[in-house]
Amino acid sequence: MSNICKITRTMEMIATARFKKSYNSAVGTRPYTEKIAELVSSLAAGGEMDHPLLRNNENRDSNIVLVLTSNRGLCGGYNCNVIRLADEKIQELGKPGKNLDLRVAGKKGIQYFKFSGHEIGTGYTQFDDKTTYADVEVLADEFIELYSTGEIEAVHVVYTRFESAGKFYPEQLTLLPLSSPMTEKEEGTEARITMADYIFSPGAEKILQELIPTTVRTRLFQCFTDALVSEQVARMRAMKAATDNATQMIQDLSRQYNRARQNQITGELLDILGGVEALK
Repeated sequence: MSNICKITRTMEMIATARFKKSYNSAVGTRPYTEKIAELVSSLAAGGEMDHPLLRNNENRDSNIVLVLTSNRGLCGGYNCNVIRLADEKIQELGKPGKNLDLRVAGKKGIQYFKFSGHEIGTGYTQFDDKTTYADVEVLADEFIELYSTGEIEAVHVVYTRFESAGKFYPEQLTLLPLSSPMTEKEEGTEARITMADYIFSPGAEKILQELIPTTVRTRLFQCFTDALVSEQVARMRAMKAATDNATQMIQDLSRQYNRARQNQITGELLDILGGVEALK
């Protein structure tokens, strides 16, 4: 039991070290990701831009659902929560006449969906704590190409959104088409940015033609960074709980052992004293 306690404590320390690195990545990229998405999607909502990624492909019969899970276990209910939300999304999109392209990142998610009988279009196991923007960009460009050519209706990502070390939860993001954002600063109102709020050089049209695909890439990368840091926090919690439980179990077993040992010693002493009295 003491060996198990040492292992779980070591795994907790490793998860803590990985958390610090992934936390800096997730928190550092979020302001840029949110601002660029806010700018592009708000301008798109005003109807001033014409771009393939802003058009609705409602007449298409195929949707992509990308589920982000972990390659390793021992992270509490992290994978279960994401998979539960993914199941709900699959049931929602799995209507007659609609094709669903299920893509899963992470060995745990792949194992679950294969076991449950879902057909997985593509499984990804290369995404881990060393995943870079360039790695995610390849996947994002594939989605951009499929949507631009009108082959799919939408791309949905099911992942774990990270707010803080004490708050992270599964969430569904519609990656494509780009939609207009809602800001919490406006109570129940939609905040849109207009062209008048910015001065563009060389020009808004030309800049946003490059900015719109970048928005898709950065939002997808943010999903991966959020999922990674959430996984590390979940593993930290799980290993700490395992360490605490193992420590408590060691104390309980040691107490029981000492009590049994003392009872045995007491019994042996009584036997010796009884023998001495009998010889008198």
